[in-house]
Amino acid sequence: MFPWLTIEVIIYGLFFMLALALRLWQLGSYPLSDLEAQQSLLALDRSNLPAAGYYSPLLVSLNSLTFLLLGHSDVSARLASALLGMLLVVLPLTLRRLLGPRLSLLATALLAISPIAIYFSRTLNSDIGVAAGALMVFSGFFNWAADRRQRWLLLLAGGLALMLAAGSMVFSILIVFGLIILVQYPAFKALWLNQEGDSDRDENAPDHITSTTLEPNEANIGQTLSPDPQPMTPNSQAADWRKAGIFFLVALVLLSTAALFNLAGLSVLTGALPDWLSRFSFTPQPDAGFNAVFLLTIYEPLLVVAGLAGLAMTLVRRNLLLVSFSIWFVGLLILDILMAGRPPSHVVLLVVPLAFLAAFALVELGEGVAERGSWQNEGMLLLAGLAIAAFGYIGLTGWLYRICDAEDTFCQYAWLQAIAALMLYALMIIFFWYMNGAGTAIRGAALTGVVLGLLTAIGFGWRLNYGPLMYLPYQPVAKTPASTELVLLAETLADQSSRRVGDKTLLDVTLAGVNHPALQWQLRHFRHLSHETNLDSAPSAIITPPDDELGLGQAYYGQDFAVNATWSPVGLRPKALLKWLLYRQADEQPSGDKVVLWLRLEK
Repeated sequence: MFPWLTIEVIIYGLFFMLALALRLWQLGSYPLSDLEAQQSLLALDRSNLPAAGYYSPLLVSLNSLTFLLLGHSDVSARLASALLGMLLVVLPLTLRRLLGPRLSLLATALLAISPIAIYFSRTLNSDIGVAAGALMVFSGFFNWAADRRQRWLLLLAGGLALMLAAGSMVFSILIVFGLIILVQYPAFKALWLNQEGDSDRDENAPDHITSTTLEPNEANIGQTLSPDPQPMTPNSQAADWRKAGIFFLVALVLLSTAALFNLAGLSVLTGALPDWLSRFSFTPQPDAGFNAVFLLTIYEPLLVVAGLAGLAMTLVRRNLLLVSFSIWFVGLLILDILMAGRPPSHVVLLVVPLAFLAAFALVELGEGVAERGSWQNEGMLLLAGLAIAAFGYIGLTGWLYRICDAEDTFCQYAWLQAIAALMLYALMIIFFWYMNGAGTAIRGAALTGVVLGLLTAIGFGWRLNYGPLMYLPYQPVAKTPASTELVLLAETLADQSSRRVGDKTLLDVTLAGVNHPALQWQLRHFRHLSHETNLDSAPSAIITPPDDELGLGQAYYGQDFAVNATWSPVGLRPKALLKWLLYRQADEQPSGDKVVLWLRLEK
């Protein structure tokens, strides 16, 4: 009845629904951090945009539209990022015919459940837009090279506009894309020259990607669909590029100016390059995050191991698309190491190519198991590995949460249960290697690693994106989240406003020397909120830095609140470090910036 409704379409639909649910569910459960609130406040009041300094024109534009349609809230502030993150999950479908249906589907699945991709899709940041735009440019170019259809040039132009409007990290992508062309210059030159002679091409000629961009006698990855090349003349090709150029300019203006409501957005684009260059200085930046090597290792073990395996295999297969993904990943990794002032969200730019490389390795593993594996061998190793891993995990968990007395030797060495489980599995691998060959043992161990890596990613992703706010500071990727006390401060003021003036938003509140965007965002509903440096009146509520004295001659009582929270795993002892790695919890309390809420005593 519906010939288009295939199993593949259903699976894609399920992954898309899962990705959308993971990005929208409890989107406002965490209060906005200072970095998120800063962008949101700019969109909330475009008349107060800074004359100097850099911000993301894309975020101001999208949030201005969102606030206009849905009102301003934590959910609506993050909706743009969630939709851009969803776009990132959908885009692998555009590479299906070039990389094959299995690889495209697996890349979609990996991006859908990636803890880092989910987190930055649920966090207001510009780099999720840069990542989506980069994949649009990547897909648009290679698809256009295959069939020269106008729609792919428009996808490329739209992606470039999206990247430029999103944020300063676009220059990392532009440098890496330039590096891809430089390293693979002969292949790209042959591809371009092939376009010049398109009017003389046979319409039944093979895909450009398979015929002109691979080394001789090497096959393409997957089963690509043969495109239907369109004969082109030089004039028609130039016309297509002109249309794409016009589309790029229109899209850039609209995305940067909130559909012409924020004309200053275009001028802000000129500050992107200085902002990007400043990230390489040795001067610490307040929004600088951990390096990508550390974050990928502790959040994406499956992507890292499978992605590195896929990267190694591309050196043998030398498919231009996969080699380009490899250069994308390695180039950005080098830039990330050199960029001491990198924003925390910079890591999401590396997740994209790593997902495709990991999908490539998983496709190869699946084909190997299907062709040469069996339940009696690889299946047995998988089941045994899962059982042994559960046994070791239970023992390790008991040891981590127990407080061992000095005389309790059994308790102190309970961690050996996990070591014993690992050694037992290693012996099983060696036995199967001896009995059935290296291929069987490697495939069985790889299958076990994939399942355990998938379970680990799900667990880490759940704790990162949906755990209690009190544990969010222990997540390095979150950098400096809002504190639980910030929410308590806003609730205290709302309660006092109800008691004193009969409305939650009418209390006169003054921020005296306090400049925390997250705090200003939480108090945006108060109609009589003011900013003062020197107080010459006695408002009902005053918020000051912790060491300030009021000196107003009236009686106030005060309470300090933390507005954000910071924590680092540096210096943890081995047992505490292992516990943090598994559960993202620690006994040490996070620190953070504090303010004091002063309430005037009522007569």
